Amino acid sequence: MALSMETSLPLSAVVQARSSLSADAAPRHLDPRVSLAVLVMINVQMALSQSLFAEMGVLALTVAAMAYCRRFSAIVRWLAFYALFAVTAQLLVASGSTLLSPFAASLLMYRHVLPAFMFAFNMIATTRLGELACALQAIRVPANVSVAVCVAFRFLPTMGREFSAVADAMKTRGIALTPKSVVCHPAKTAEHFLVPVIARLGQVADELGNAVVVRGVGASAHRTSYYHLRVRAIDVVCLIAAMALLALSACFRAGVL
Repeated sequence: MALSMETSLPLSAVVQARSSLSADAAPRHLDPRVSLAVLVMINVQMALSQSLFAEMGVLALTVAAMAYCRRFSAIVRWLAFYALFAVTAQLLVASGSTLLSPFAASLLMYRHVLPAFMFAFNMIATTRLGELACALQAIRVPANVSVAVCVAFRFLPTMGREFSAVADAMKTRGIALTPKSVVCHPAKTAEHFLVPVIARLGQVADELGNAVVVRGVGASAHRTSYYHLRVRAIDVVCLIAAMALLALSACFRAGVL
């Protein structure tokens, strides 16, 4: 007991111990800089080519990244949505009805861009806000742009939690948010759900803005970060795979393949 009271660790050792402990406890994720680069390349590829082969490549890359992050339940949910869009679109096309053609085209478009949404949501779910800010600063993104990206990054999950909180409050008051209530009483449902959500989101936006100001984002001094970013082997593999898929889509667009 006396030894523990008299002996004190240096501050640097305490910081290193906390960093290693938080790193071990943190979920597995890709480097934010690599995730941003891969997300940009995926979106460019989706715009360049409508090839099903390239789309399957992006889907496989996204599923592999989510599996590395150990988000297996999310993989099942997203693949179920993908299969639903694909099967429904094929059934509408097979029906041969001209009235159903716009719906089939919309579902095919949703199916095509769904892998990009999968990768983006996986990045949001596994990347800390501080890591994203550190990554944007490391690649010399202007402060105004990085602040806007970080606020949007933080706002989306907060918005989902506010939706869930308002829905739970409605259940407590005996006003369940169900498809039947939306169809039978749309005005009443909007009043009890959308009005509280919009009011709360305005407050959340003010709170996020105040948090940005308090953290001194507008200061001219160089900002340090608690996080240390490292590019691992899995990051290099994902980056090379995304570049290969982008080159493949460019070849499809040019008619080479």
